[in-house]
Amino acid sequence: MGFKPFLRPNKVLELLAKGETPLGMQMYTHAPDLVEIVGYTGFDFVMLDMEHNRTDLETMVHLIRAAEVSGLTPLVRVGANDRLLIRAAVESGAQGVVVPHVKSAEEAAAALSASHYPPEGTCGICPAIRANGYVHDNWEEYMAAANRQVMCIVLLEDVEAIDNAEEIISVLKPGRDGVGVGGADIANALLEKEGERVQWAHPYLKEAQQKVKALCEERGVAIMGMAFPTSDRVGVEAARAAGSRIILFYPDSHIFYEACRTIIQDARG
Repeated sequence: MGFKPFLRPNKVLELLAKGETPLGMQMYTHAPDLVEIVGYTGFDFVMLDMEHNRTDLETMVHLIRAAEVSGLTPLVRVGANDRLLIRAAVESGAQGVVVPHVKSAEEAAAALSASHYPPEGTCGICPAIRANGYVHDNWEEYMAAANRQVMCIVLLEDVEAIDNAEEIISVLKPGRDGVGVGGADIANALLEKEGERVQWAHPYLKEAQQKVKALCEERGVAIMGMAFPTSDRVGVEAARAAGSRIILFYPDSHIFYEACRTIIQDARG
């Protein structure tokens, strides 16, 4: 009966299935207009961030709406591996939940369970949610669709996580779930003394990325990585070389900062 929002395709999964590379933007600002612009310019998905900015749950729902209306698949990075935050994202219509600082197979299993409905997971049950169109008539159909379409992407952002990468990745569902390597957090964790400069290209990071790449290729799990160090073709190719099949671009706030700085530098000579 009526419109079924949960039948929207997950563009990330569709493109991966065709061997193509989904392109997405990290969204740190709280502006639905900017989300729409990202969609209208041709991106495939957005990662709405709730970890490194102060986006609240109510604002997140509006950002998901802006993503949907502009043709984007909405992923939400929650602030922590917390079942209530994960459930809020799923019930609001997120088609993927990105979970930070997953360090063990047990933590990965908890995130996965919180992201999906029975019999696969333990996400709390309430038919009258936005993701289900606020009705209960098609609840079973919605649960089945959500279990197929909602990705769980765990972020390995600690040395402990890299040590446990094989066990973590073995928990994920091939063809649906994903993993990311948090190079910035790991690089900072490798600092040994006060005042030492961060080695953003620390040799350990390459070792970690290659280890995760090999494990994900063997398991059939997609890696989500950043176009780095530049948000252009060079950055994309570097991400692909590291094994990334899902590409993210620098946050909207950083891109706006760079655009403003270029304007003022050009204007003042």
